[in-house]
This record gives sequence, C-alpha cells and structure tokens, in this order.
Amino acid sequence: MIFYTGSYTNEMSPVPKALGQGIACLDFNSKNGRVELLHFTALRNPSYLKTSNDRNYLYAVEELPESQNPQVFCFRIGAKGKLSLVNTQVCRGDYPCHLTIAQNQLIVANYGSGNALSFPLLKDGGLGSCHQLIQHQGNGPDKIRQQGSHIHMVYPFGNDHMYLVDLGLDTAKAYQLNKKNKKWQPVSALNLRIELGAGARHMVMSSSGIFAFVLSEMSSEIFVFEKQKESFRQLQKISFLPKNYKEESGGAAIRLHPNGRFLYTSNRGSNTLCIFKWDETMKTLSLLGHQSTAGKTPRDFNIDPTGNRLLVANQDSNTLVVFKIDQESGLLSKDSHCSVQTPVSIYWN
Repeated sequence: MIFYTGSYTNEMSPVPKALGQGIACLDFNSKNGRVELLHFTALRNPSYLKTSNDRNYLYAVEELPESQNPQVFCFRIGAKGKLSLVNTQVCRGDYPCHLTIAQNQLIVANYGSGNALSFPLLKDGGLGSCHQLIQHQGNGPDKIRQQGSHIHMVYPFGNDHMYLVDLGLDTAKAYQLNKKNKKWQPVSALNLRIELGAGARHMVMSSSGIFAFVLSEMSSEIFVFEKQKESFRQLQKISFLPKNYKEESGGAAIRLHPNGRFLYTSNRGSNTLCIFKWDETMKTLSLLGHQSTAGKTPRDFNIDPTGNRLLVANQDSNTLVVFKIDQESGLLSKDSHCSVQTPVSIYWN
C-alpha cells in the first residue's frame, strides 16, 4: 500500500532545522504495520499533498512566501509510486499550506496572505490557470497570530460546498459553487464560528454531513457543531490537552475513524495524540485518553484505509510512527517506526 509524506526542506522553511528531501514515497504493509521508504521527489517545502479521485495524479504545493515564487504541482503516479511531472501553476499568495479537490477544481489555501486559489483540473490531470482568487479580510484578538486572515485548510462537503478554515478569523467560512460561472460564492449562514482567539486550524465532518468538528490550534480544543436546517449550532467544546499540561501547545491535525465512532487529534506541544469517543445518538464527544506520539512535533497523522493503524508524522524527531488501533476501544499501541526527514503530512494513494 503506497503513501506519501510532504516535508519541509532547508529553503525558506517555516520551521528551524528543516532536513526534508521533498516528497517521500513509502510502502506500508497493512498486515504487519511495517513501513519501507522507496524514493524521494525533490521539491521545495512540499507540505500538504492530495491525490486525484482516480488515484492517478498527485498534487503538491510549495509552502513558501510569494517572493520565492511558490508553485502548485501536478505529478502523474507511475509504477511503485514514482512521480513524473505533468505541469505547474504559480500560487499567488504567501505560504500555500493546504489543498484539496472540490467540483473538478484544485483549491489551494494560502496561510500567509489569507486567500484561496482555484485551479481547474484538465483532462490529462494537469492544472489549468487560476480561475478564482478568494480573499478573506479581518483579524482576531491575538495581535501576533491573528493580525490578519490565515486560511489553514480547505474542506469540501456536500455536493458543491467547501469550507475555508481561517485561523485569523476564528471561523470556517462556507462557500458554494456557482454552476454557471464555476466560481465559489460565500454562504455565511453555514459558517462555523469558534471562540475568539482560539485559532481555527483544521476540521472534519461526520459521514452524514450533520456534525462538524473544528480543531483550534491556539487553544487546543475541539468545537462540535450540529446542522439544523440551513445553519449550524455549537453543541460542545472540549480540550485535547493532557490533564495538568501547562506548557506551550499547538493543536495540529484531526481525523475521524472510518467507523465514525472515534475521533483523534494531535498536539505539537505535549507531543500527544488525544483519543475521543463520538456518540452520534447522544451528540457527545467523550475523552478516552492520550497517547505519546513517540516523537516530537506531530504536525500530521493519518489512518490507513483499513482503519487498523494510525501513522504519525513527527516533524522534529524525523520519524513516522505506526500505532495499532484497537477496533473496540479506539485506543492505540505503538507498532513500528521509520526514519523520514522532517515529515509534515501523510497522504494515502
């Protein structure tokens, strides 16, 4: 089973001591949990990745300031996960940090400049020129972290909607595609607003689309929302920090298990994964426990397609760590690990 990791390289990296070599291609043995590094594709700061719906193409962004001419890349996926370049497009903005596919468009989030770009997907899998630039305006109460808009994630939902999760505005802003001009229009009634100063970073939704879970980076909390008619209301707020942990924290990633019963988050300060049980009938998120990531700075993690294991990218200890998931309790136990330089994202092909 092939998967890829993005990494921070030395050039203009958002983190110190970046040692990454580009996009790493790895093989995962779903039977024993072992990981084998296959090869690299050299790129500058390829942080987050996305594959096409048919799994034939991989898209990547260079997380760089606009002065360094960051680009978004399309690669064709060949035998054993080998990548060959199809084409590139320029990213107009600072520090592209996330991307996804929505309605046959590749949407890129630019953290530094608080805007998002849409690129049409061509018949050969390549990228057309930028079709739309969405610019957020505003700020939050933290004058250092929230001096302006900072879009951190793109999350598609429904048939023709997406959220742009904005750390600077403490809001996941909703958009709907206009089918005539293929441009995205705001749908403010569906916005997910969390507490001021919490710093919205990433989110997930239940398979039904009724419940949304927004992770805050700055306060390390999950905000749970329920859709009611044409808007969402907040149901719950819950911390994912270990009890009595008082040092610096940094909420990072959030994933819902394929069975819909367990929710996981990572924190870069405590270097932990937090495990929750989600009860959709009771509409309640309950803490089950915390698990050390066996490394430093878990910027991202992902659950393998079988739902049996969870892989963590420990950015500052240069490791990928594999945990086995107990299917009944949702709890984790360390399985194996693999050395990869400055990994920051994990994406399955």
